[in-house]
Amino acid sequence: MERSVEGVNFGAINERRKLALATFDWCAVCGLPFGDELHWQMILQDGPLPTAEISGEAPVHEVCALYAAQVCPFLFSPNSRLGDEARKGTVRTEVMRFAGFRETNGVFAHESGLQPGVYTLHFEQAQRADDFSYRTPRDIQERFAKALADEEELPLSDAEAELVRLFNRVNDHDDGDVVTGAALVAGAAFAKDVFRLQGLKAFQGKHYPTVAGLFLKGTAQEIRGFSDEANDEAFGAVGPWLLEHMDNLPMPLARWRTRGNSTVRRPSQRPEGPGRSVSKNAPCPCGSGRKARRCHPAGIASQ
Repeated sequence: MERSVEGVNFGAINERRKLALATFDWCAVCGLPFGDELHWQMILQDGPLPTAEISGEAPVHEVCALYAAQVCPFLFSPNSRLGDEARKGTVRTEVMRFAGFRETNGVFAHESGLQPGVYTLHFEQAQRADDFSYRTPRDIQERFAKALADEEELPLSDAEAELVRLFNRVNDHDDGDVVTGAALVAGAAFAKDVFRLQGLKAFQGKHYPTVAGLFLKGTAQEIRGFSDEANDEAFGAVGPWLLEHMDNLPMPLARWRTRGNSTVRRPSQRPEGPGRSVSKNAPCPCGSGRKARRCHPAGIASQ
């Protein structure tokens, strides 16, 4: 989302940033973790509220959904209209509905039925537990006030705090590239059709799947060692984050890594040094994706 003073664009979260949100289980408004809170989605269809929902929008905290209803031009007024070229003139429904779900069950790349070849991320929510609706923001002012009063600051580890900082920094003009790369190596690289997503072609053909393989099959020492030696802020934080959450990964990430298990094989024996065990321009045997001559020029010590 563009957050500069010159160009605020409500709701425009690109697929790169959505991939990071899905990987680390963060809110699409504040960019902070959900923890044990519900994942809220706007419900557009009429009729009874669903027990599960699939949406092209990333979920948000309840307090963030209530906040958005106060400030977002489209959500604020029953007479508002969308102004982008694809949906120009679309009028907001009279009654806006939001539902809170216990978890994001899965996230997948979906090809548009109207624009063949265009892929966007869709979020599958499960176990609806709460909901609210409104015509104008006045209808939910009391609920918003209560949510603000009940809000507690979620403690973050150093690794997660660093990833959140990188994701939310206002001077981030790279469309989320920094944390998107971290999401890919954490396991998003194994998601089906992930490199077909809008904006992800720039990552295709690079070493993200290779490093993701190290983060999938490597030992804790290898993962921590890669992050310690990385010359990338997000790469330096994602290894410790992964080790901290290994026993309780967000469901989408856990599913992507399970899919990766069927494609990544750990060598039965690591190449040994001293000297080069592979060509100097070949990928380093440690799995970093860098050339051997730049990564481990003396080879890898036997263990």
